[in-house]
This record gives sequence, structure tokens and C-alpha cells, in this order.
Amino acid sequence: MNYQFAAELAGRTIVITGGGRSIGREMANAAAAAKMKVAIMEVNQVNLEKAVAELKSAGGDVTGYVVDLQVESQINEAIAKIEKDLGKIEVFVNNAAFHDSAELLESSLEMWNKTFAINTAAPFLCIKAILPGMIARKSGSIINIGTVNSKMMIGSDSYTASKAALHAITRTVAVRYGKHNIRCNTIVPGTIATEVWQERIDRNPAVFENLKSWYPLGRVGKPSDITAAVLYLASDQAPWMTGTEFLVDGGLLAGFAPMYPVVEGTD
Repeated sequence: MNYQFAAELAGRTIVITGGGRSIGREMANAAAAAKMKVAIMEVNQVNLEKAVAELKSAGGDVTGYVVDLQVESQINEAIAKIEKDLGKIEVFVNNAAFHDSAELLESSLEMWNKTFAINTAAPFLCIKAILPGMIARKSGSIINIGTVNSKMMIGSDSYTASKAALHAITRTVAVRYGKHNIRCNTIVPGTIATEVWQERIDRNPAVFENLKSWYPLGRVGKPSDITAAVLYLASDQAPWMTGTEFLVDGGLLAGFAPMYPVVEGTD
């Protein structure tokens, strides 16, 4: 995708959790192309080193930090190091996520807690660590990556609940810290075709084909669809957007495309 970059993004520091692969990797790629200073927080060292090497070879200003988001001390140490290495953090993207597809009766407490640790507690801890600097500068954009699952029942029960809590954190930060000119928004993706779907693709190679009829635009999403929204919220083009749930879902939540012909009797 050819992104339209806002000129003011150049030189700004953006931190992306889970930026070593999938949607986060696309965010890092686009931010580097926009001449931002990019910090990637990633638990998988192999993915991190590969992403950093590729982005640097393309001329990107990218630094990687190995962080287990389940460990508070590692989060605090990484953010302190980022601030030391790159200066002020102007944009922070809570992108990393853990997805447990089990239904409620099949979920263990261990997996439930792990899901909330990565999807809810980690963003809370990251925001808590970066807020003092943003408050001092009276500026900052925090972007949380949520999900359409938090708006309706689509399965993956612990993932859904943990992301719904993240949506609530967005509202809390936006209202409580808006007086410091800090914006906090949630991007709400629909189905995005990435490698994290590989296990389900192995079980059902037609999964994306089966899903696309539910989307009014007739396809599932791409990482670039979410990345474009991140760049917009990171820029000065969205100065009065905060506390929002920014839907990037191909129209899914507007209405179920296969349903209305049945209701109207036109199917």
C-alpha cells in the first residue's frame, strides 16, 4: 500500500508493542518509511532481530527491545531505555496481543490470566510508564488496538473479554488525561489476514473466503488497513479525536451482510 504520510510525523518517536511480525511489523515498516524514530517492543528475539535488520537495511531509524509483556519490571526497564535512547515518546501503540480461541467452558484459569496479562495488564503498565513524560510535555498520542469481538459475540471468550477491558482503559485515559493534551483512542479491527491465522487456515484453508460474505466490502482486512489508521491517529490530522472506537472493520458492525436479504425476503 502507498501511504500518505503527514509531514509532521518525521522525527517523532513511536513505540509499537508486538512489532516483530504481523500487523505490528507493517506498522513499524510504515512508520519507518514516514521517517519516524521507531522502537519495537517484542518478546520473540528472532522476529525482532529480523524485523529490525530488514527495516534498517531499507533506511529506517529502528531500534528493538526484547520485552516479556507479562513482566512489569521488563516493561518499565524497556520504556526507560527507549526514553534514554530515543528521547521523548510521542506515540505509543499497544498492539501486542495473545489470542486464546477456547470457549468459556474449555478455558483454563491459567490461559484466562495469560490473556488478560498480555491484552489488558500490559497496556495498562505501558501507559502508566509513559504518561508522566507525556504529562510533562503536555502532548502524546496513545493508540490501543482493540477488536470487533469486544462489540459483539464472535467467539474467543477470554480474548474478547480482555480486549473489551482495553476499550474501557482507552476511555479512562482519554477523559482523565485529556487536560494534558494527551489523546487515547482504540482502533477496532475486523478480521485481518495475517500469519496468526495459520493454525485456523491449516484446519480450514477457505476460512477467509468463508468470512468475507459477512463484510459489506466483500473482503477481510489487510495489515495496511490498520496501519493507515494508526498513522492518522499519530498525526496532527486528528487533533480532536480522543476516547474513540475507530472502526476499521470493512463495515462488519454496520450490519451483517448475509442477514438482510433473508429478512427482506430477497435472498
